[in-house]
Amino acid sequence: MEKCTGCKVCMLACSFTKEGVFSPMKSRIWILREESKSMFVPVVCEHCEDAPCQVVCPVGAIYRDHEKGIVLIDESRCIGCRECMWICPFGAVQLNLEKRVAVKCDLCNGDPECVKVCIPGALQFVSAKRPTATKGWERALKRSKALEMEVG
Repeated sequence: MEKCTGCKVCMLACSFTKEGVFSPMKSRIWILREESKSMFVPVVCEHCEDAPCQVVCPVGAIYRDHEKGIVLIDESRCIGCRECMWICPFGAVQLNLEKRVAVKCDLCNGDPECVKVCIPGALQFVSAKRPTATKGWERALKRSKALEMEVG
């Protein structure tokens, strides 16, 4: 979190990769910011072990690819009800207004474009089982909670 400069290049890379346009509004990663404190927090799907979005989906459009360990959305089954958006503790699920379906990070099939373009190295693609990942995760949660309390 300390490395994020808020440049949003990750958002542009994501929107171009997923939607074919350079538009932060179509990105599946978002940067929360409190510019007066130079605080920037990347928000992206954490592919939770017990994914609440998967549990609440009334049509079973959200599922886990056990081989890759990621949570995915089958857009052909999604009805756009937004239940997954409301329950996501990270705010990582959004509605594609044109397609009327939920979208979120799918890790670009295991090779995330946002990580490739992150010049300051704030984004990394690492195993959640790596020992340092737990400490990083705890710091990220504390920082995002502080930002949420500050910004509202």
